[in-house]
Amino acid sequence: MSSSVDTKKVLGTPLKINGVVIKNRIILGPMAVLRPTGEGRPSGQTIAFLTRRARGGVGLIIVGGSVCSDRGWNESPFTPLLRFDREDFVEDIKRLTDAVHECGTPLFAQLFPSFGRMGVPRNGVSILAASPKSVRLGSGGLPPNIYVPGGHISPLPEEADVAQIKALQDRVVEAAGRVKRAGFDGVEIGAHMCYFYSSFLSPLSNKRTDEYGGSAESRARILRDLVAAIREEVGPDYPIGLRMSVNDHMPGGQGPEGFAEVAAHIVPAGLDFISLSEGNYESMRDNVPSVSGTMLAHGEPQAFRRAVGKDVRLFLSSTPNPTQAATAINDGHVEASMLARQMLADPDYASKVLEGREHEIVWCDHANSCLRGLILNAPVTCHKNREMGQEDPSAQRPKPLQKIGVWAAGNRFVMGAIDVIAGIVQRNR
Repeated sequence: MSSSVDTKKVLGTPLKINGVVIKNRIILGPMAVLRPTGEGRPSGQTIAFLTRRARGGVGLIIVGGSVCSDRGWNESPFTPLLRFDREDFVEDIKRLTDAVHECGTPLFAQLFPSFGRMGVPRNGVSILAASPKSVRLGSGGLPPNIYVPGGHISPLPEEADVAQIKALQDRVVEAAGRVKRAGFDGVEIGAHMCYFYSSFLSPLSNKRTDEYGGSAESRARILRDLVAAIREEVGPDYPIGLRMSVNDHMPGGQGPEGFAEVAAHIVPAGLDFISLSEGNYESMRDNVPSVSGTMLAHGEPQAFRRAVGKDVRLFLSSTPNPTQAATAINDGHVEASMLARQMLADPDYASKVLEGREHEIVWCDHANSCLRGLILNAPVTCHKNREMGQEDPSAQRPKPLQKIGVWAAGNRFVMGAIDVIAGIVQRNR
């Protein structure tokens, strides 16, 4: 590891991702905090939130909290979401991309087909995954200040058949062409946490015996085929990336070398970058760490670099300490630092880092009220940043009962009492 690094210089260096050049190495990661309209169109708050971070100096914005299939819209546990599956929404989406481009910032769209093991069966439609395996939420530990009384086990998904896999692939490819026409500068496929594509990547959730299960090469097939199809749709110069898990952090799960081996089979289909995502809903404590640099400490970017080579851009997650991120870039482990919660607490984080004003950064304290709001489908706010969620003055505010719910969900005494009551009720049934 480098003994010293010029943090401003390293993080301020432009980066080329296929045909797109970003001005620095600090990326706003995808989050479901954009508050689009009930229909799924970008709202004034959606645009205001993103342009505020663009003005704050980030080099790239990846827009998440979105779906690109009717299935995804129907089964979403979070509402509302942006819809990339509707052709009649293109002009609305273009208003979003135009506004961010006016700030001089490129943006990529996260293509998210289905919620997989975390989906909610609705309207008579079952949820799909690689194999019929539920999620035991937080069974490997929950982050600080998040409590789930009695635990939670997701509905059992059905095993997706080949026809269903191909149908979802078609929807994602169509969405890639659609968001390109709407002005997005690149796309990222969502294959992380416990969602549909991620369920194929690890033996922990993939028990299939057909061409999509078994070896690392077979488990990579679904994404290798998808990347190749998107590449044919968008052309050679358009950035295509993948957000994927790098470590299950669960007994019997897959570690970084296994995930990296899967990634190495996907890359030749035309992949330009990989956004590294640690853990999943069953190991949320590792997915939402309270200290900076855990991914580096676990050796996960290093394993991916060895497996995929130097031509694929790697985005580091959960490392708000700018010197740690710059050192990882300088040492060749990754090419950029991608942040989420820290960007809620301080939308000017990038500018402050690049201008040598780190002492002015408003640091995320990992109280995770933002995550509790997301879980409860309340407008997400941040107690470290009163502007968060109100970047557009007309944005919906949390209702009093929602505020109480968000507070209670982070209070271990209240949640502990509910847990005891739930246990008594269960035993007396």
